[in-house]
Amino acid sequence: MRVRSKSSPTLLEIRFQGGVPFSTASEHRQALSLVRRLIRGSGVAFAGLAPGAAMLESLTGGRSAAHVFKLTPLFGPDSQVRGPPVIVKIAPRAQGTTEKANYEKFVRWGLPAACRPELHGFARTRDLSGLCYAFVGGDGGARVDTLTDHLQRGDTTKLELVLRRIFDSMRDTWYSPHLLRQERDIARRYLDRYFSGERETFATETALRGCAERYFGARQSDGRCVIGSTSFPALRALLFASKRKRAYHSCILHRDLNTDNIVVAHDPDCVTLIDFQKTGRGHVYEDLVALEASVRINFPPAASFSEILETERLIALARQQPRTDRYAVSIRKIRHAAFSYFGRLEDEANYQFAVAAVGLRLMQAIDLPEFARARITAGALWAAKALTGELSA
Repeated sequence: MRVRSKSSPTLLEIRFQGGVPFSTASEHRQALSLVRRLIRGSGVAFAGLAPGAAMLESLTGGRSAAHVFKLTPLFGPDSQVRGPPVIVKIAPRAQGTTEKANYEKFVRWGLPAACRPELHGFARTRDLSGLCYAFVGGDGGARVDTLTDHLQRGDTTKLELVLRRIFDSMRDTWYSPHLLRQERDIARRYLDRYFSGERETFATETALRGCAERYFGARQSDGRCVIGSTSFPALRALLFASKRKRAYHSCILHRDLNTDNIVVAHDPDCVTLIDFQKTGRGHVYEDLVALEASVRINFPPAASFSEILETERLIALARQQPRTDRYAVSIRKIRHAAFSYFGRLEDEANYQFAVAAVGLRLMQAIDLPEFARARITAGALWAAKALTGELSA
């Protein structure tokens, strides 16, 4: 759809591929204003010429209140010549403002240049914020591949690239010893991060128990979840009702490191993090546990529910699985990276705590396929058993 202002023929023409995505006329007008200001303010040009039009292709995954576009500037008398694309993100005003502040405070200095998109421009209207980033897709701007796309194809080679290019490089910045801080209560950290209160943790535990019953034939006995002859502790009580305060360490993190926010470019291979609205201080294992959860959600199903339960048991035990089991091997690599980065100062049991807490939190999701929900449930149950010291070969 083409949009041109009637009041001035010199205004930049905006073309939304697939139709206008904004729900109200006010949002639409403000978005047009932001796009035009971002294009002019960020210096988008080609061969010294200003664009006469811009084509916007939606890249939003659908879970966010923000709209993300690949913007291609168009040049020439008939706007037929395409220039290099950029990324434009239109978000609610407060969210976009927070992302801009986080970028300047944490990202510009903390992420190596090869691992971050350059922020070219920022603008605001009454209700919206707009950010213009360098395009970080592959094949000359033809497409954007995320780590999710690779995992859904069963390709885990890019996960190794992510661990090597991003996490290794941040040992001198976000993970630097001078930024590490000892904190007092990991339960409070995850409770405040993911849950609104006791009612929500009760609802998520109820949902997880329902999944255990549906997928693994679980039954409830004395407040515990029993599968076959194996009894698992109640997650909510174990994680959040104990009077013991479990210490942990914090550092600077992305804090929304699902695989949708890791872009993989080709020729040459590189990876880039995007979406910095939540970037800030958190539990040192938090990003890596989020990455592990994304593998559980996005790797293709290749096992029965009973096989899922056994695979997650072996993962919790840190047992080596055959290299042909790329799913389990991928999770083991993430855990190996976590313990190599932080194992000297952080209790490994805190990783199991985080896996169980994130598992509970993901019970809030309404759009997960059954195999992913089964993996998350089994992973959380075995993590809880490992946390209590009850897990044995």
